[in-house]
Amino acid sequence: MLEGGRVIDPAQGRDEIADVVVVDGRLQAEPAPPDAEVIDARGLLVTPGLIDLHVHVIQGLGDFCLFPDQAGVDMGVPTVIDAGTSGAATFGLARKWIDDPDVRTQVLALMDPCQIYFATKDFICHRLEIANDLRNLDADLTAAALEANADVVVGMKVRACYVDDPHTSPFLEVAKQVAGERPIMVHLGRFPYTPTISTPDLLRALRPGDVITHAYRGASGVLESGGKVSIDLRDAVDRGVRLDVGHSGTDFRFATARTLFEQGYLPNTISTDLNIFNVDHPVVSLATTMTKIWMLGVPLADVIAMVTCNPAAVIRRSEELGTLAPGRIANVSVLRVAEGEFELSDGYETLSTSQCLQPVGCVRAGTWIAAA
Repeated sequence: MLEGGRVIDPAQGRDEIADVVVVDGRLQAEPAPPDAEVIDARGLLVTPGLIDLHVHVIQGLGDFCLFPDQAGVDMGVPTVIDAGTSGAATFGLARKWIDDPDVRTQVLALMDPCQIYFATKDFICHRLEIANDLRNLDADLTAAALEANADVVVGMKVRACYVDDPHTSPFLEVAKQVAGERPIMVHLGRFPYTPTISTPDLLRALRPGDVITHAYRGASGVLESGGKVSIDLRDAVDRGVRLDVGHSGTDFRFATARTLFEQGYLPNTISTDLNIFNVDHPVVSLATTMTKIWMLGVPLADVIAMVTCNPAAVIRRSEELGTLAPGRIANVSVLRVAEGEFELSDGYETLSTSQCLQPVGCVRAGTWIAAA
């Protein structure tokens, strides 16, 4: 039992001091059994299990990836989604980190539609022009990989490269062909070595429920020269395209976020894009990334929704994740609102704040795990 914490569960409209009771790995209504283990949560935030929609944790497919628990339960995050580290042909290898019994974090995945994709610091799939080679696309193979891994693949992650027509990405079109109702996450911005379709073309091609990650990066084309939101971004959001932070080392700017927030374009989801090159600075953790959005004026309950019920809805797992409703698998996160002097960096600009969210631990499938 997590005793006496401030329970914030946006999916249920809860914000109250209460106990959270776990019995046999599932959440249940109070009261707790008399012999229940008690975790003192007084003075702490207790939320549905946090979900990081964009990380890189499938080790061995490139040099980019953290061990899953480094992005997950060690940071108070029971569920992470690997965003496109693996293509369709290598997903059997990717399952090692999803099924490994030594991994305590729940790992789900967004699969790249290409047969081969590796996440590397030097962008090898782009440098060797694998990422924009039509020979790397096989719609039937991708569809088969989705079907074979439907228990863990919750969508697709696309780098919208083009080949002949600069207005159309065959990689995005294949993803749309095979994804069905699964969401497609698209990388907003360019890659070295391989050309991508323009931001307006990308925004026009997306479906309701698809996700723009790195939505608050600088110089992405979502803002007109005077700082007004582009018509294409407005139209995309109006028809149900979702905005994701996807912080990364270089893909989030406080300045861009302020401009978009002031015009009402808040994130649907907060994610980190955690990998070995940004975990020390400037991203650090999902809790730190949440703090940045909170310090930009988003109410705390809304920030928590952006890492609980909202990503659960994006990946169509709302019946399983994102709330503390009785009967659910017990995924719960505990955070501390630390008081002091803190500096938050987007990699370009530094903000000072007197409050910072810090992970205390989490319950993953009924087991308490203290943050590292």
